[in-house]
Amino acid sequence: MGTRHKFFGADDDSYNIHDAADGYDGEDGSGRPGIALVSSALQFWVGQRKSDIATVGAAADAFHMPPEAVREAVEYGPWMLLAGTDDVPLRDMRIELDGE
Repeated sequence: MGTRHKFFGADDDSYNIHDAADGYDGEDGSGRPGIALVSSALQFWVGQRKSDIATVGAAADAFHMPPEAVREAVEYGPWMLLAGTDDVPLRDMRIELDGE
């Protein structure tokens, strides 16, 4: 996918608390979560909202992360998508689960 937002650590499936020097391949010792972990957490959060509409802004506030990183995590997840037109501000775009 290219360069990830700086919010995410190097290993997609890790909390990146170790570094390669400690024998952990792919981790960077940053303590930043991998995008796969965040994507899974977002998917669970969206699914639990029931009738509340999940937006990028609400997720950014709930997870204390930049809206751009939320967008990347949603795009990473196979069962999530962003809904809205190009003229809708990023924070106002809806996060939907495939099959809703």
